[in-house]
Amino acid sequence: MIDRRSRYATTPVVPVDDEWAGSQPLLALRATPASNAVLSIQPTDTDRLDLLAWRFYRDPTRFWRICDAATEPDPFDVVVPSEPISIPPDR
Repeated sequence: MIDRRSRYATTPVVPVDDEWAGSQPLLALRATPASNAVLSIQPTDTDRLDLLAWRFYRDPTRFWRICDAATEPDPFDVVVPSEPISIPPDR
């Protein structure tokens, strides 16, 4: 069961054939939605995605909203000290 607040809540489930166990339900690929940032910050060397999510959303598990707004494909490359990060609204 996927939580209704999860970024995967509206992602369709696709059956995939497995040669050992038969058909398995898997989530389809999720397209990253376009998001308009409401804030741009300059992180310090002590900032992390979960800490930024807590500061702006009061929920450290919402870090993926910041990742979705970033242009970097790897979440570990999102927070670079002194390089701006876009903070999208929490919808």
